[in-house]
Formats: sequence, C-alpha cells, structure tokens
Amino acid sequence: MDTRHTNRVNMFKTGADYLDQNNSIWSSMAPFAAAVTRLKANIAAIDAASQKQETPTGATAEKEAARTTLEDAAFLMAQALSVLGHTNQNHDLRARTSLSRSDWDRLVDQELSNRAATLLDDANTHKADLAAFNVTQAKVDGLSQAIDHFNSVRNSPRTAVADRVAQTQSIPVLIRDTNSIFQNELDPMVNLFQPTHGEFVSGYRAARVIVDRAATRKVKAPGSPTPATPTTPPSQ
Repeated sequence: MDTRHTNRVNMFKTGADYLDQNNSIWSSMAPFAAAVTRLKANIAAIDAASQKQETPTGATAEKEAARTTLEDAAFLMAQALSVLGHTNQNHDLRARTSLSRSDWDRLVDQELSNRAATLLDDANTHKADLAAFNVTQAKVDGLSQAIDHFNSVRNSPRTAVADRVAQTQSIPVLIRDTNSIFQNELDPMVNLFQPTHGEFVSGYRAARVIVDRAATRKVKAPGSPTPATPTTPPSQ
C-alpha cells in the first residue's frame, strides 16, 4: 500500500480498537453493532490482501531450480543416446540428441518441455542398450520426474504476479467501502450517544483523525471544522 492508504487504514484500526474498548456503550444498538462487524471484516480483508501484495514470492526461484534440474538430467541422457545413435548409425536418434549444455539452456520453456519429453521416449525405447552407459531405470525415472516437476511450476511466477495484481486492485475497493461504513453509518450514529456518553463521542472523533505518518502531521477528520486562520492587526 502507498502512504496515503496506509495512513487511512491505520485510522480504521484506531477507530475499531476504540470501539472495542467501549463495546458496552454501543453493543445494544443493532445497526451500530452490524456496522462494526462489517468494519472489522473489511480491516481483516485489507490486511490479508496487503500481506499477499507485499510478501516476496519464491515462485521464480522454484522454477529456475526445476529448470536447472531438468536441463542437467536431459543433457546427460542426451549424451548417452547421442553416442548410441552414432554407434548404431541411427541418424534420427543422433540428430534429436546432439545438443550441447548451452543448447538446452537456450530453449524456451515449452521447447525444453517438448524436447525433454521426446528424449524420455527415446530413453524408454532404448533402455536395454542404455544399460551399457550406466543409464539405470532410476535415471530414466529421474528424467521423467524432472519433466513433471518443471511442467508443474513453470507458470508459477506468472500466476504469482497475477495474484499480486489482483490484491493490489482489491485494496482501494476495500478502503472505499470501509470509509463509507464510517462516514455514512458510524459517524452519524455515534452522535446519538452524545446526550448520555459525551466522552465516548469525543474519543471516537479523536480516533477518526488520520495521522500522516510521512509528514508527522494530522489531517482533519471528515466533517471537522476548519480552524480560522489568525490575522495580524495592521500596523498603526
């Protein structure tokens, strides 16, 4: 959240805390109590959205690790299959598997997934011959698992970004709704307590003041009168 939103949310929380401390005064007024319940729900939703928006995601690191694991497994399997293709004069097999380590690294995600899947098919087809190159079933299974894991996480960074964008867009909506609860419901209703609980009303109004944390100054609450600017008498 930006500073303006943060300052407003801090006011929401101060107001909600003050109301909690004086629950016995307003709890019997059903419309007031219902508005406070919605107020608290909105504050919790704002906090949850803000946390999701600001928490760094490990999706990119996880994807890079999965890609590296797949590239390593595919490269080593391709090396064995390439020699096998050369030895058996299987030119198609050799053409499919003659990739350097940097060639694998340059493949875009979908190409990497497709080439690795083709490589896995070749490994299963020539499994008996690959045994001479110390290519065990465990290594074939490892390649298969690396493909599956990479495919499962390769879109995670984009999904995480989309989620953070959604949270960023939801916060202003929640703030506007919470502000409306104060201005259109709680602010008018709190005045009904003035005849019997004047100190409570004064405390509520003080809690409704927005403190500008950046400039350490107070911003007047909605509806507060603007103090008159003192004038200097003209010199005689």
